[in-house]
Parts: sequence; C-alpha cells; structure tokens
Amino acid sequence: MNIVTQSKLLSLSIAFCVTTLLPPPAHAAKAVRALITNWGGDSIAVVDPVEGTVIADIKTGLKPHGVDIAPDGKTIYVSNEGDGTLSFIDPAKNKVTATIPVGSAPNQIIASPNGRYVFVTLNTDGTVAVVSTAERKVIKTVPVGRGPHIFMLRPDGKRLYVTSEGDMKLVEMDVASWEVTGETPLFTWPRVLAQTPDGRKVYQTIRWLNGALVIDPEKRQVVDRIALGEPKFASEGKDAHGIAVTPDGKELWIATQTTDDVTILSTADHRVLGKVQVGRDPNWLEFTPDGKLAVVSNTGSGDVSVIDVARRTVIHTVKVGPAPKRLDVGAVVMQ
Repeated sequence: MNIVTQSKLLSLSIAFCVTTLLPPPAHAAKAVRALITNWGGDSIAVVDPVEGTVIADIKTGLKPHGVDIAPDGKTIYVSNEGDGTLSFIDPAKNKVTATIPVGSAPNQIIASPNGRYVFVTLNTDGTVAVVSTAERKVIKTVPVGRGPHIFMLRPDGKRLYVTSEGDMKLVEMDVASWEVTGETPLFTWPRVLAQTPDGRKVYQTIRWLNGALVIDPEKRQVVDRIALGEPKFASEGKDAHGIAVTPDGKELWIATQTTDDVTILSTADHRVLGKVQVGRDPNWLEFTPDGKLAVVSNTGSGDVSVIDVARRTVIHTVKVGPAPKRLDVGAVVMQ
C-alpha cells in the first residue's frame, strides 16, 4: 500500500468518525402562537398565549378576515376581505413575503394537510379558491353555493366542510379532487363549525340562536339542537358564534355574543358544566395544542381573553387591534 492510498484511507476514517460522533442536526425551533386578524386595523396580532403578550403586529391587506398556520409551521396565511387578496407571512421574521389576488370577499382559509394548497372561501363569488402554495396563485375555483364562509377539515384529512350562508347548507368537499361530494341542509344561516376528535359529532352555531345544531356527519342531517337560553333566540349579531371542542373531546365551548361569555358543556350529554366571562362580542375560540389554554377574540373590546381550561378562569386579557375576528393557535417555526 503506497503513501497516497494510506493518506486517503486515513482521511475517510477520520471523516467517518467525525460524522458518527457529531449530534444529529437540530430541528427548527417552534413556539406556540395565537394569530388574530384585526379586521378594523388591517393587521394581524401575534400573541404568546402562555405569557399573555403581543409579540408583533403585522400589516396585511385591507380588512384581514381569515388566518391559518401551514402544517409545517413555516408560513402563516391571511385572507384580506377588503381587497380580495391572500398574504403569505414568514413567522420567523413576522413579515409579509407575498400578497396575491384570490377573488371577491375572501373569508376563512385553511391549508391542505400536505401543505400544497390553501382553500379560500370567496363569499361574494359563491366559490372556494384553491391556491397553490408553491406557485402562489389560484389554480381552480369550486362552486359551493351562495355565501361560502367557514371551513372545517374532517379528522380523516380527506374531507373538507364549508358553510354556504346564502343556501343555508353545509357542503362537503373532497380534499384531493376538490369536488363537492355531499351537503347537509341546515334551514338557517350557518356560522362556525366544531367537531369531536373522532368526527362522530359536528356542531354548528347558527344565526339568531344562543346555542348550536348537532349534526350526524354520516347521515348528513341535523339530529339535535342545543339552546343555552339568556335568551335562547338572540338579536342579529348577538348570537352564539365561536365554538370549539377540547382536544380530549370531552368538552364543548361556545362563545356567546349576547352575554359576552363562554359556556362549557359536556359532549356526552350537552349538560352545562360552567361559564367564563370574557370581553365584549366574543367572535372566535381556539385551544392550544396541549389543551391547557383557550384563546377567545373579542371584537367589541379589541382584545383576546386567554383562559386556563382546567381552572376555567381568564388568566390574560391582551389588547390587540380594532375589531379582532378570526384566530388560529398553533406551533410556528421561529428560525
């Protein structure tokens, strides 16, 4: 064996040892954040729900309405109702990286489980826009009925629900083919959706009712109605709106604009378990991934209430921008 060959073998041996001894590359640091659209301030607030502090206020387009965190946590999407656009935000820099046109009056948005697409309800157009996240453009629009507004992804990740306000129905879409596969008549104006983790119960808040409908998703029909009282039927804009099920599936939380509170019920029998007073005109409700905190946006008081779920107590009231509406809570990449 000559000197050159020995030298090469020694280099390879050293490289192997260094590679095997080095620790694996660190994963991108993530942090749980609440993203709140300030509809009246043309921005979104980035809130640390644990500390109860505003991390950033990011200017977007006009009247931001919907917000969603990409599955990988690397992008935040915001629909801007006032100018018909969708903004892409880098959460590590708290900066808008792109804004694209999507259609008239975009409302709620939701990313596909694989992160390749963002679905946007176009309330005036009666369609859902399918946006390619790689190309950053609308590649298809799907008619779903008049006044599409709210999305909810089913637990199997294969089906997507969208509410049609004008036709008073709940529309089911196939996530892969983007085709409408069914609908559930609601006979009234739908608001926000929630579901149990197993997908067996779907809850729908509706216009003028302080409560929610209970839907059997397999039968595609309303099977029950929850009426909370105080009053059972409310004036326009003062009904139950935000709704969510705890990650463990045991409790249903409903935010009511009539009484500025959150009512907690058992998902097993819909028995009322308690109430938590929040800010004025609570609009949206989400839980942190670990289920320990709930975050409520209060449109009337321009703030968010952070609730300790176990103690059922508000632990932070965080001032954000004017008329906060939608929010999303999840892990975002910080570097």
